[in-house]
Amino acid sequence: MSLPWILMSSYTSHLHYWPESALLAPLASGFTLCLEACDHFQKKSGRNRCTILSSYGPVRLSVPLEKGKHQQLPYRDVRIARGELWNRRHWRTIQSCYGRAPFYDHFADDMAVLYEKPDIFLWDWNMRLFTWVLDQLQLSTHYKLSNEWMPELSNDVLDLRQLENQSEALFKHKINPVPYPQVFEDRHGFTAGLSILDLLFCAGPQARMILREMNRIPR
Repeated sequence: MSLPWILMSSYTSHLHYWPESALLAPLASGFTLCLEACDHFQKKSGRNRCTILSSYGPVRLSVPLEKGKHQQLPYRDVRIARGELWNRRHWRTIQSCYGRAPFYDHFADDMAVLYEKPDIFLWDWNMRLFTWVLDQLQLSTHYKLSNEWMPELSNDVLDLRQLENQSEALFKHKINPVPYPQVFEDRHGFTAGLSILDLLFCAGPQARMILREMNRIPR
């Protein structure tokens, strides 16, 4: 439920695999982010998926999980499938999509190291990537983890956990796309709703400023 007339200073979201840029917009504007750490895994969510941009259009990367009933498991207990070499495929796809991006060389070496040895648990992997992103954006001290599951949050906390259509819900909550130059913009025009990787590779040091411009939530 969107309550734009209530001033907010914090928001809650799930921990995603290379989250959509818009999910970090309030954080860049000084909001405190509380990552939901006490939830159960949900299929078809950003927890193991992200979207990047190729010459053919948006491409979805999915981290494979060990077979089982993940829906019933706490998020922190979900294991990444072993032996599929998915990490190499993901990294090759990222290289192919962003090798010509203006700031690719600035981030590539660090990211290559991240992909050399993924974690066993999905939560640990996503957290390692998330903290790396925040370091690049100089936002590493502005988040915390929840310590209990709360289905309903107080009205002064923006709840971005359950988003059936994430892009539409973010727009509803006054987090709006801000165009910036993209690698394949000449073919597709500006593409919104992409992973934070797209913004980092394409905008570099301007990424944090662009995130701030996305946020229109009153404080």
